[in-house]
Parts: sequence; structure tokens; C-alpha cells
Amino acid sequence: MTTALVLAALFALVTWGLNHNHTRNHTPGLAGSRDVEDRDAVRVAAELRAREPEPARPERVSARRAATVRLATGSR
Repeated sequence: MTTALVLAALFALVTWGLNHNHTRNHTPGLAGSRDVEDRDAVRVAAELRAREPEPARPERVSARRAATVRLATGSR
């Protein structure tokens, strides 16, 4: 009986502690201002726009794919 009371008290304290910590830390994200321009995203977007498109390459066909497929039933 004592073990059950101790476990119930421990469970209640852990639950209260987790809930207290969750409500106290309600501000998500990092500290600091949020109105900063992401220069890396702007640079990457500019590089992608300036990139020349690659010429279309023909699809490589393996020897197995290029071989004529016949049924293995023996009837021709």
C-alpha cells in the first residue's frame, strides 16, 4: 500500500513538473528579432534563377530492357 502511494505521489509530481515547464516556456523559437531578411535564401533563389537549364539527356536503356521480350511458355 505504501508503494502505491509513493508511486502515485511521484507520478503526480512528475506530471505537475512537466505541465509547469510546458506552460512556462510558451514562446516558441529562438530569442531575438524575427524581422530579419534571410540572405541565404535570397542568394540560393537568385542562383537557381540564373542557372542555365541542362540539356535533356536521352534515357539510358540497359541491355535487358532493350532485348526482345518473349513468353517462356514454349508457344510461338
